[in-house]
Parts: sequence; C-alpha cells; structure tokens
Amino acid sequence: MISYVILGIAFLYAVIQISLYASRRRRPLTRDDIDERLLAALNGGSPSRD
Repeated sequence: MISYVILGIAFLYAVIQISLYASRRRRPLTRDDIDERLLAALNGGSPSRD
C-alpha cells in the first residue's frame, strides 16, 4: 500500500516537472537572452538577473 503512495507521488512529481519544462521551452528566446547566456557560458558562471 505504501509503495502505491510513493509511486503516485513520484508520478505527480514527474508530471509537474515535465509540464514546467514544456512551458519554459515554448517561450522563444530573445537576442538579449541568447547574448546573456553565451556571455555567462564564456565567463563560467550563471547569468545575473539585475
């Protein structure tokens, strides 16, 4: 019985993560976003959000 609860929670977590990933992928990146990501990759850090 406990295993079904754990499987249900894991399934819900996977569905939520997939939906978040899909919603992020639908939005096209602007040139500024691309430039910021490339600059961050070259500098070896994460992009700053000021």
